[in-house]
Amino acid sequence: MVKGGARLVNREIMAPRIKIEDVLPSGEKITVTLEGPEISKTRVLQLLDLLKIMGGEVDDGRGTSSLKERIWRVIEEYFGSGEWFSIRELHRVLLEFEPGIKVTTVATYLGRFVSEGRLVKTGRRPSTRYRVRMAVKRL
Repeated sequence: MVKGGARLVNREIMAPRIKIEDVLPSGEKITVTLEGPEISKTRVLQLLDLLKIMGGEVDDGRGTSSLKERIWRVIEEYFGSGEWFSIRELHRVLLEFEPGIKVTTVATYLGRFVSEGRLVKTGRRPSTRYRVRMAVKRL
């Protein structure tokens, strides 16, 4: 202990800390502290995205849309022309937009899209392939 009740702290063993403060348009103040031995860039970017959403800024198309909607947008953009794709191929593309998304999560949503009739499925594991169901116009 040091005079006045303050403690000396060994800086070499302290974990890194990032403190983010923001004031929302409504006047509310937000303070977030992220502390740990390994702070990832992904986690910091997620916090910044959260602050953008809370401030009313939604410019990257991710903001208020659900994960299901974002996955479907990626499927339409990258595989919407009718080519067959695998869970792993979609997962690789999704990692660019949804860092940390798991293959099992992708598989769950693909199953839902098949059930809803949005995707066609062929084959069995591990060689299951999917394709966007094309609307057929009847004459």
